Amino acid sequence: MNINDKDKFATEFIDHYSTRGFGSMNKNDFEIIIFDLLKKHGDLKDKSNYEISIDLQIPETKVKRLAYESDLKYGQLTDKRITVEFFKILANSKFRADLNKIEFGIESKFFRTSIAAQLKKLGHYADSSFNSEIVRIHIDSFIDLLEHHYNKRAIERIVKDCKTAVKKDKDTTDITFKLILRKFLEGLATQAAKKTIDLGIGYFTGGAENVGALTDGIKKVIKQTVPNKTDMQ
Repeated sequence: MNINDKDKFATEFIDHYSTRGFGSMNKNDFEIIIFDLLKKHGDLKDKSNYEISIDLQIPETKVKRLAYESDLKYGQLTDKRITVEFFKILANSKFRADLNKIEFGIESKFFRTSIAAQLKKLGHYADSSFNSEIVRIHIDSFIDLLEHHYNKRAIERIVKDCKTAVKKDKDTTDITFKLILRKFLEGLATQAAKKTIDLGIGYFTGGAENVGALTDGIKKVIKQTVPNKTDMQ
C-alpha cells in the first residue's frame, strides 16, 4: 500500500488524534481516521470495495462500514462534490430500455443516500430492492436529476446547439432541455436495438461544463425524432 504524501498523512492524523485529548479516541474512531487518510493520501481512492478489502485484509462488509462512516465524519459534502461524483457514476450507468429506467452502480452508501435525497426533493424516488448497490430510477427521474446537475450555461448551450441542428426543416419552438433528453434517450434505445445500453460512452460523462459529446450525440438522434411541432407536444 502506497502513501503519496506521508508528511500530510502524519500531520492530519496527529491533528485528529489529539483533538479530544491524547489517548481518548476509541478503536472504531481510530480506524475511521486511518481509513479516511488512506483514501485521501494513499492509493485506495479509486479502488473498489473488494480491492480495498484485499489490500487491508478485512471483510468487504467492514470496508463498506468504514467508507460510510468516514464520509459522514470527514467527507465535507458539498453540492459541487455530489455533482462531480454524479458524473463519475454515470460513466458506469446503463439504460434499461425494457424497464424504461436508468441503472446506477454505486458502491458508496454515502452517495447512494445523497442521490436518493436529491431525488426526493425533486419529487422522485429510487429503487434498490434488487440490490442495495444497484439504483434504478425512471427515465423521468433521471432527466430531472440530470437537469439538476447541469448548470444553466451548459443547458442553454445544449438547447441552442440542438435547435441550430434541426431548425432547417423542423419547428424548434417547443424544444426544451427535458424534451431533448427524452428524445435522445428514446432514440438511443431504438438505434442500439438492445434492452440495456451503456450511458458511459461519452454522452453524459464530461461533467456539466463539457457538453460537446452530449450535444453531438443528441443532434444525431433528435433530427430523426422531432419530425414536427405536433410530435413534440
